[in-house]
Amino acid sequence: MTPADRKHVSQLGGCEAILNAMLAHVNVVALQVMALGALKVLSFDNISKNLLRSRGALSIVGDVMQRHLENTTIQSEGCVTLGNLSVDSASQSVIPVSLTVIDVIIKAMLGHPDSLEVHESACFTLMSLASSSDNVRLIRTNDMSRLALELSLQKYPDQVGVNILNLLRRLRFDD
Repeated sequence: MTPADRKHVSQLGGCEAILNAMLAHVNVVALQVMALGALKVLSFDNISKNLLRSRGALSIVGDVMQRHLENTTIQSEGCVTLGNLSVDSASQSVIPVSLTVIDVIIKAMLGHPDSLEVHESACFTLMSLASSSDNVRLIRTNDMSRLALELSLQKYPDQVGVNILNLLRRLRFDD
């Protein structure tokens, strides 16, 4: 948890150990929750973030979210982790993600309409991802993205409303 220690965790094999455990025990919900909590913390560190990306963490996190759609914690932690891993700290740009990543974020929102935490995490991540034109195209391609954003806006106007309205403008669904 200590920011100064995060780079040591990644440099000493911690990221690989977490990802390997996630892959080896895909159906163990408690392990996935703990692993995503650790990845979320590590994804704030530039060294860890680069290592996690190079080891396929975006895909692994997306797969875990897809497998455990019913778990609110996995969805929320997964969204934050995907968002963090998608930002290239060196260039302050957002990397293109896969359609699967967009899909699991949208499914998290639709699958947890009564979870403010999931909606806040998902909206934060989608806002970040929408800084890339490639990601905007993918978000627009998802048939359920507009529905998910409108649901979030309707359920949580005070908490995510401004971000959703900005995101809807950025996505230009009416074009």
